[in-house]
Amino acid sequence: MGPRPVAMAPPEAGPAEAARGGPGEAAAGRPQSWVEIDVGALVRNFRRFRARFPPNVQVFVSIKKDAYGHGAVEVVRALTGEAGLAGFGVAMAAEAEALRRVGLRPPLLHLSVLRGPELEAAVRAGDIVTVTDEPETREAQAWARRWGLAPRVHFKIDTGMGRLGRSPEEALAALERLRRAEPTLIQGLYTHLPDGWANPTQARRQLETLRTLAARTGLAGGMHHLGGSDALALAEGYPLPAVRCGIALYGAHPGMPEAEPVMTFKARIIYRRRAPAGTPISYGGTHRLGRETELAVVGAGYGNGYPWSLSNRGRVIVGGRAAPVLGRVCMDQMIVDATGAPEAQVGDVATLFGRGPEGTPSVAEVAGQAGTIPYELMCLAGRLNGRVYGGL
Repeated sequence: MGPRPVAMAPPEAGPAEAARGGPGEAAAGRPQSWVEIDVGALVRNFRRFRARFPPNVQVFVSIKKDAYGHGAVEVVRALTGEAGLAGFGVAMAAEAEALRRVGLRPPLLHLSVLRGPELEAAVRAGDIVTVTDEPETREAQAWARRWGLAPRVHFKIDTGMGRLGRSPEEALAALERLRRAEPTLIQGLYTHLPDGWANPTQARRQLETLRTLAARTGLAGGMHHLGGSDALALAEGYPLPAVRCGIALYGAHPGMPEAEPVMTFKARIIYRRRAPAGTPISYGGTHRLGRETELAVVGAGYGNGYPWSLSNRGRVIVGGRAAPVLGRVCMDQMIVDATGAPEAQVGDVATLFGRGPEGTPSVAEVAGQAGTIPYELMCLAGRLNGRVYGGL
């Protein structure tokens, strides 16, 4: 079952995904802002990532936070059946339930520790659950026994992230006790790379720590894996059976420059005017026109995920040309200098980041200028605006 092929033209009334209301919805049902998701680029990026690793390595795809704003349901539909796909990683139990509500039951890896009813639901569904110590492991085991199932348990170790997981020394002791009690309880070990691409030396040490623990606990043949996309730093000769893919899939990782942008953020011009020199622009009058200027008001602002920090600094593409952001970005509007694009009229489209004519800012470029990361911009833009799918 593939994603709905929706043409990525400026939406009028828009498909259901693009016309669900909220900050990006104009009063007449014509959206002021939206994101376009290129499903074909998504699939090609998955294949590019997979091809970086040895043929026997499988890939877990991260779809947490609604697939980084791209839509988890559509990402699962697009990638299910792809060669080398091990499954999908979710951060919260609700993300797994959202997939099941629409009839999707792909192999899932829960990347956070679950407890109580949430853990029970994951075990009953046959998902892989993450544990970090003995009590969590025993709880997963107890739920599995209650329902007559074999638990699928992966043990997470902290090798340098400082987040989930025990230290290698603590993990070793716990794993040895668990293995003595029930040799088949733990099916896999994993850890997280905090800075693999920028610090491959540290990443290799983390990898070797994981392999050493697997060998010392009799788990060398398990389904061990590293994440996220920073594992690209270790791709050549990668020795584990699985790897996790995150931001590289969505086209914004420096380790895979050949990846295509999957998300493009667009908005309409909702007003045009000519203003004389000396006119103050937007809240606080932080910009004052130095010459007569053709202004365009674009129907997106920080309430749509375009960073307020790009006030007087950002640029968008209007009429195929760069248009600087003037003054402060507003909640649902921004004002740009459209003097260089006299043909751009009300109702025409401005591109804020992603795929577009030459000079269109990438999400990484916009994030860098705003002092943030592409993950944040994608999550916000995909959450706060309607989505239009196409590219098949």
